Amino acid sequence: MANRFQSPHLLWWIIIGSGITIVFLLAHLPSLLPLHSLGGLGSFLSSLIVTYRTLFVVVFWSTVIAHIYEAVVARRICQQLRLDQQSTFLWMIQTFILGFPSLMILKGYVRQR
Repeated sequence: MANRFQSPHLLWWIIIGSGITIVFLLAHLPSLLPLHSLGGLGSFLSSLIVTYRTLFVVVFWSTVIAHIYEAVVARRICQQLRLDQQSTFLWMIQTFILGFPSLMILKGYVRQR
């Protein structure tokens, strides 16, 4: 099969990328966030960090593990579709970063086949 790569809408890149970044910062580097500047939301997040920091760490690493699994699934689908190595690499990286939206586009190619 030819080189077949498609990216999800830019909105997914913004939502998922910023979401994972914020959860990482809340879990591992909360001092980098300007929580004092966010008013009530900042106070709420500060209390969550103090009380449930372990939960943020678990959520972040669970997300990373889920995205690794999705990237492996994307690789298997690319092998089924007989995509070239470059396309497979792009699908795996994109699926690792975005997860579900990328995987759904790739699964759409399987249904068309």
